[in-house]
Amino acid sequence: MNGSWTNIFPYFAGAFKLIVLSIGAYFAIKWHFDEERRVREAEGVVFDKPSFMKKLAMMIALPVILIILVILVIYATKWFYD
Repeated sequence: MNGSWTNIFPYFAGAFKLIVLSIGAYFAIKWHFDEERRVREAEGVVFDKPSFMKKLAMMIALPVILIILVILVIYATKWFYD
Protein backbone atom coordinates (compact mmCIF):
# COMPACT_ATOMS: atom_id res chain seq x y z
CA MET A 1 0.00 0.00 0.00
CA ASN A 2 1.04 3.55 -0.45
CA GLY A 3 1.28 5.99 2.48
CA SER A 4 -2.46 6.52 2.89
CA TRP A 5 -4.45 6.89 6.11
CA THR A 6 -5.42 3.22 6.00
CA ASN A 7 -1.90 2.29 7.08
CA ILE A 8 -2.09 4.24 10.34
CA PHE A 9 -5.77 3.75 11.16
CA PRO A 10 -5.33 0.46 13.10
CA TYR A 11 -2.73 2.11 15.34
CA PHE A 12 -4.92 5.11 15.98
CA ALA A 13 -8.04 3.02 16.57
CA GLY A 14 -6.25 0.63 18.93
CA ALA A 15 -4.72 3.44 20.96
CA PHE A 16 -8.02 5.34 21.05
CA LYS A 17 -9.94 2.25 22.16
CA LEU A 18 -7.41 1.56 24.90
CA ILE A 19 -7.60 5.15 26.17
CA VAL A 20 -11.41 5.19 26.18
CA LEU A 21 -11.69 1.81 27.92
CA SER A 22 -9.06 2.79 30.48
CA ILE A 23 -10.88 5.99 31.34
CA GLY A 24 -14.17 4.09 31.61
CA ALA A 25 -12.58 1.45 33.86
CA TYR A 26 -11.08 4.16 36.05
CA PHE A 27 -14.45 5.84 36.56
CA ALA A 28 -16.19 2.49 37.18
CA ILE A 29 -13.68 1.55 39.86
CA LYS A 30 -13.81 5.04 41.36
CA TRP A 31 -17.61 4.93 41.50
CA HIS A 32 -17.54 1.60 43.35
CA PHE A 33 -15.02 2.89 45.88
CA ASP A 34 -16.99 6.10 46.37
CA GLU A 35 -20.21 4.13 46.81
CA GLU A 36 -18.59 1.88 49.42
CA ARG A 37 -17.20 4.95 51.19
CA ARG A 38 -20.66 6.56 51.21
CA VAL A 39 -22.24 3.44 52.70
CA ARG A 40 -19.54 3.09 55.36
CA GLU A 41 -19.74 6.77 56.28
CA ALA A 42 -23.48 6.36 56.72
CA GLU A 43 -22.69 3.49 59.12
CA GLY A 44 -20.30 5.74 61.03
CA VAL A 45 -16.95 4.30 59.92
CA VAL A 46 -14.20 6.95 59.71
CA PHE A 47 -11.74 6.99 56.80
CA ASP A 48 -8.25 8.45 56.83
CA LYS A 49 -7.53 10.85 54.00
CA PRO A 50 -4.64 9.81 51.73
CA SER A 51 -1.39 11.68 52.24
CA PHE A 52 -0.01 14.18 49.76
CA MET A 53 2.73 11.78 48.69
CA LYS A 54 0.20 9.04 47.91
CA LYS A 55 -1.89 11.48 45.84
CA LEU A 56 1.22 12.68 44.03
CA ALA A 57 2.31 9.11 43.30
CA MET A 58 -1.11 8.27 41.84
CA MET A 59 -1.15 11.46 39.76
CA ILE A 60 2.22 10.51 38.27
CA ALA A 61 1.64 6.75 37.97
CA LEU A 62 -1.69 6.86 36.14
CA PRO A 63 -0.51 8.86 33.09
CA VAL A 64 2.72 6.86 32.91
CA ILE A 65 0.82 3.56 32.91
CA LEU A 66 -1.60 4.84 30.27
CA ILE A 67 1.25 6.03 28.04
CA ILE A 68 3.01 2.68 28.37
CA LEU A 69 -0.20 0.84 27.49
CA VAL A 70 -0.77 3.03 24.43
CA ILE A 71 2.80 2.42 23.24
CA LEU A 72 2.40 -1.32 23.79
CA VAL A 73 -0.85 -1.38 21.81
CA ILE A 74 0.75 0.53 18.96
CA TYR A 75 3.74 -1.82 18.76
CA ALA A 76 1.63 -4.96 19.26
CA THR A 77 -0.71 -3.84 16.50
CA LYS A 78 2.23 -3.11 14.21
CA TRP A 79 3.73 -6.52 14.99
CA PHE A 80 0.38 -8.23 14.38
CA TYR A 81 -0.26 -6.55 11.03
CA ASP A 82 3.29 -6.90 9.67
